[in-house]
Amino acid sequence: MKFGNRTARRIWAGWLAALSVLALSGCWPEISPRGWELPTESANPGPAGVQAPSGTGGIVYGEGTVPLTGEQEGLLHTYMTAAYEALARLESPDFSFLFTDPIQARANECAVELQIGLRTLIPEVDYSLTGYSYVLTCRETAWREDGGLEVHLEEASVQNFAQFPGVDSRRGSNSHVFVLEETGAGWRLRAHWEYDILFTQVAEQVGEENASEAYIQAAPGYLSQLRQAWAAREETRGEQASLPQAEEPYDRDEALAYADRYAMERNWEWPDYSDYGGNCQNFASQCLLAGGIPMDTVGPNIWKWYGPDPSETVLAEGRSPSWSGVNQFREYAEENSGFGLSALVDAPYYSGQSGDLIQMGMEDGLRHTVIIRSLVSGSPGQTADYLIHSNTNDMSNYPASLYGYPVFSLVRIAGWNRG
Repeated sequence: MKFGNRTARRIWAGWLAALSVLALSGCWPEISPRGWELPTESANPGPAGVQAPSGTGGIVYGEGTVPLTGEQEGLLHTYMTAAYEALARLESPDFSFLFTDPIQARANECAVELQIGLRTLIPEVDYSLTGYSYVLTCRETAWREDGGLEVHLEEASVQNFAQFPGVDSRRGSNSHVFVLEETGAGWRLRAHWEYDILFTQVAEQVGEENASEAYIQAAPGYLSQLRQAWAAREETRGEQASLPQAEEPYDRDEALAYADRYAMERNWEWPDYSDYGGNCQNFASQCLLAGGIPMDTVGPNIWKWYGPDPSETVLAEGRSPSWSGVNQFREYAEENSGFGLSALVDAPYYSGQSGDLIQMGMEDGLRHTVIIRSLVSGSPGQTADYLIHSNTNDMSNYPASLYGYPVFSLVRIAGWNRG
């Protein structure tokens, strides 16, 4: 449901403020000792014409982490509810009642508005939410010298997009930092950072503590850049891919079966590079291998993993940079001939099929690889977007367009050659 006007949005903001009071006073029902269940429409319908929250959430604690109080947990849940309900309705949130610092409140509103901008980018696709759930894993709590309580959490979520009835779109390992402050009116948020793509860029330039104002200034221009990039992709619609020769087929079903199994977890027969630049290409390479693409040690272009040690030799040992590096894999896929992978790099974007790869990044370079799980239809017979699987950030059946990168490049997999 979408709000019809500013009055409805103010009603919603006021209702959330009232919910905040309930949360901070410990009046929320629990689904577990540290759980959270949002009221249903029948139990608490809220103001006339405004739907009740449609999601659930919980907080769990890593080993040795000091638990938050019920009031502190309630504050985090109220923030998450406000953010997800804004995404559900594709309407800008009001965080002013949650934060002691209006600049921090506005920066967080901008972050949700940027995501809403992405979710309304494709006119014929409905990326409003019909439901959601999340679990926050608290990894660390620490008192700061300024008296604030800094809380580090990782979020795993399920989102149900109106476009895909019955489909769970999953995300994992989404990092948050909250700074809580006790006031005369109870606990409030002094700051919150969520590590989206724009925040990461801004924080690299000015530091996390100084990133809020820079984020507010940068968000409109960045959204404009994303819209221009989408418009440029639209201009290529209708272009056909001419795939190179492949003597042997790519088994897309087997590749997707593997991707389904390991998108949200790890196959521990392989190393996990999540803490060493990301596991995305390592995961994509495993999917291709599962689809029958053989390791290639027939030079000069190689693609292999026989062990964790880097190796650029043609011996059946070690790991080539192309196995786990985004740009190195792209170079291999583009230049390989003879034995091994046959692929078309930078293929017409809307010509993709399930099992193909998308590489994403900025104008200065590609940074991420995902595998296409299924196609999203807009107009009859036309692809409008893709649902993808990914490692780091772990995603399953998640819309590619919502990543927030301006540069997308499709890698069509033709099969492989015996040489």
